[in-house]
Amino acid sequence: MSGRFKPAVKTYNRPVTGSWWKDNPFYVVYMAREATALFVFIYALVLLSGVVSLALGQGAYEAWRAALATKTSLVFHLILFVLMGYHTYTWFKVMPKTTPQIDVAPQTIVRTGVLFTAGLSVVIVAVLFGVSK
Repeated sequence: MSGRFKPAVKTYNRPVTGSWWKDNPFYVVYMAREATALFVFIYALVLLSGVVSLALGQGAYEAWRAALATKTSLVFHLILFVLMGYHTYTWFKVMPKTTPQIDVAPQTIVRTGVLFTAGLSVVIVAVLFGVSK
């Protein structure tokens, strides 16, 4: 019966330490981008709670808006803004690596994406807050 089964192959298993990613700068940047994704998720939950409070009625929605107007919330949103900006920037840096071969410098793709996102954000804020000329 031993002829029917192959013997187990001895493979090398590299020991994994808790700081394996800290030794390589590429992994540090990768892990920082992945960590910012958690804050994107947290902000999505903040927005979802706003939708839920809107469904619960005007009182709940006004309470949610009042909670967003506190100093703690404003600092939290400033931190989220910086982290989401970094997250967006790093994804625009990854984009040239995932696109087909084109005759455009990767920096051009990154700059165009960041400038387009910033410009669109300004337009959206101007429309939402009624900024006129």
